[in-house]
Amino acid sequence: MTILLAATTIGLLILGYFVMRRLDDFIERGGILDSPQGRANQGILIYGAPEVEEKIYKIGMKCKILTDPIFPEDGLYSALFALSQDDRSNLALCHMARQADPGITMIARCSAPNLQGVFEAMGVSRLLGSEESVAPLLAELGGVSR
Repeated sequence: MTILLAATTIGLLILGYFVMRRLDDFIERGGILDSPQGRANQGILIYGAPEVEEKIYKIGMKCKILTDPIFPEDGLYSALFALSQDDRSNLALCHMARQADPGITMIARCSAPNLQGVFEAMGVSRLLGSEESVAPLLAELGGVSR
């Protein structure tokens, strides 16, 4: 009986060691921080339309304005709005965003109809025309965030 108790105790200690080791490895890799819940806290990236920043703050969301078409690697973001009139910059930024974060939602402005297929192949969730307003999209975001 004593041998059974000792073997059980040693087995539980070894099991506890391996469970704690795996948990430490998970936390060290940033386990919970890389989850979708962490994504929402980073906010939205906006390129090419700085006037949209105030509207996004009004609906209660964080945002960061990009002045150059370079995707920041300082964290995960919930969405990218590539709203410049320059299709090449928008496309390059969407490409960088998809490589850095495959799960990001991308909304882009496309002025040339012949490039719409390229944007869609890149994984852009929603395309806006050259003169299309962002207001309906922001109204949808406002409904989602409340």
